[in-house]
Amino acid sequence: MKKGLLLGLISFLFISADVFSQIGVQAGLIGVPGEAFTTADGLDKARGAMGFTVGIYYDYPVSEKLTFQPAVNLVNKKWKDDLDGIEITEVSINYLEIPLQVVFNQGGEKGFFFGAGPSLMYGLSGKADITIGGSKTSFDYEFGSGEFEENPLTIAANIMAGYSFGSLNINVNYSHGITNQPGSDRDQGNENHFALRIGYKFGK
Repeated sequence: MKKGLLLGLISFLFISADVFSQIGVQAGLIGVPGEAFTTADGLDKARGAMGFTVGIYYDYPVSEKLTFQPAVNLVNKKWKDDLDGIEITEVSINYLEIPLQVVFNQGGEKGFFFGAGPSLMYGLSGKADITIGGSKTSFDYEFGSGEFEENPLTIAANIMAGYSFGSLNINVNYSHGITNQPGSDRDQGNENHFALRIGYKFGK
């Protein structure tokens, strides 16, 4: 049921675009500032490592300097701990991110822009690799509704800032989870994250 509603929302965002909309593509790096997931030796937590993101977005002009910008992004978050190559912990989790941001710009094709708005994140899949003494064990990261499972749906808030060079732009985004956050007694991947993206916008 949740997946059906999510797909319906995505369809609405893109099918309902009018002729004045501008479509863009974007890609970049994801950084997770927090620690999560017990290390191979069971004594510590793995640190956030560099992940990646790719996505597509629309610009709906509201006024000369204001646009509404929904997007659909694939977000990959990673954690890693390496103890001299003997004990290695690696976790990689994929999410579908749907930010709905209001963006203020300087009114021209070039210049700074700033944005903010809510975001939905939906867990897709994940994998953990534990290596001890050269012996590697892998298992899937499971989403669910149990006490120690991560609910796949998370509500977050985004802020972003960047610079447009015309069709090309670069921006930095921070996403802060509001619901379904990890507690001291459980590990979850939906922690706050930073994104550095380069985008290209088609159309005028």
